[in-house]
Amino acid sequence: MTPALLLAVAVSMIWTLYDLLCFKGGKEAELYPTEPEVFHAHGIQRLILLDQEGKPIKSWDLQGKVSQIIGKAGQDQELDIDLSDCEYSSFIDFQHAALNFCLDQWYVEDLGSQNGVKVRKVEDGECYRVIHRPCRVVAGDILYIANTKLLLT
Repeated sequence: MTPALLLAVAVSMIWTLYDLLCFKGGKEAELYPTEPEVFHAHGIQRLILLDQEGKPIKSWDLQGKVSQIIGKAGQDQELDIDLSDCEYSSFIDFQHAALNFCLDQWYVEDLGSQNGVKVRKVEDGECYRVIHRPCRVVAGDILYIANTKLLLT
C-alpha cells in the first residue's frame, strides 16, 4: 500500500469513532438519524459512473473491498477507480478521493483535491460538500468527483 492509501485508511478509521459530519454550504449538517439504524455490508455493492443523462457508462465492484482510491491514472499512481477517460478528467486529481469501509459502513473522503467531493444524499436529496472528515454514504447516494457523477448501489 502507498503511504497516501495507508493514511486515508487510518484517518477514516479514526474519524468513525467520532460523529461524522458532512458540510453543506459551509454549515455543518448532521447526517445521522436521531435513532440508530442498522446498515449492512451488502448495502453498497457497486459504484457506477453515470453520464450527463444519468445513464450508466462503467461500474466497479465493491464487494469484499475495504478501501478504494478514486482519481485518474498518472505516472506512479495507484488507483482502484480510474476516471481518466471521463469527460471532466482534467478537473480530477490523481488521488482525488477515497471510499473506505469500516464498521459495516462506507465513507467517502476528499484526499485534498483541488475541485472537491460532494455527496447527493438519497435520504433528503441535498448535496453536501465533503470537507475535513469522511462522510458516511449509503446505497442510492451520488458522489460528485469534480463534475463526474458516481452512483453507489
